[in-house]
Amino acid sequence: MNRQMKKSRIVVMGAILGLLIFLLPALCHPQAEGELIGPRQEVAVLPFLLVKPEGQGERVVKGLWENFFFRTGELPARAGSEMTAIFHRQLNRLGRCELVPLAQAQAVVEGVDPHIFRQDPIGTAVQIGRELGVYAVVIGGVYRFEQRRGSALGVESPASAAFDAHLVRVADKKVLWSGRFDETQHSLSENALKISSFLKGGAQWVTVERWAEIGVETILRTFPTLPR
Repeated sequence: MNRQMKKSRIVVMGAILGLLIFLLPALCHPQAEGELIGPRQEVAVLPFLLVKPEGQGERVVKGLWENFFFRTGELPARAGSEMTAIFHRQLNRLGRCELVPLAQAQAVVEGVDPHIFRQDPIGTAVQIGRELGVYAVVIGGVYRFEQRRGSALGVESPASAAFDAHLVRVADKKVLWSGRFDETQHSLSENALKISSFLKGGAQWVTVERWAEIGVETILRTFPTLPR
């Protein structure tokens, strides 16, 4: 009887050990919150628009969607391509959707009048999305892209950026997600309430490109996962 019980215990322990070995990969590499296994919807990141004031002396402009306004500032011609590349890279790294190559989206947008795009950004973006055959498109506007003046250790003026981005479903023009960033890097002595602003840059003065990356990282925290 004791021998039979001992044999049964060995069988049970073996079964438990086998189950643990089977579950070990899942325990060591838990699925991230919100992450779904399988193919994802295809999205195109369209070139970000440079949005400048229409009237001389104006310092505030309306965003691409809804009644949000941004403080304007320096806006070099390269700001649009810089923001587009940064956003595409960060979104691709996030892995919550499939992205079409930037060059493919750029080729379709090249024939679109920027003035028409600015007048009806959602409608124009949806038309481009249909031509690309994607589930959704990301449109974005850049309102300020000011480079720091100085070095990482000290500046005359810090980096400052303002932009927004919107995920638009092609089928029904519904805006599924929006993100906005309008910040200047502040020092601790300048504004103690903005301590996070300085620490975001690694406690040093960053370039506007790095500041824009930080801004994109911040707004993409709420970007949805788009499974099929």
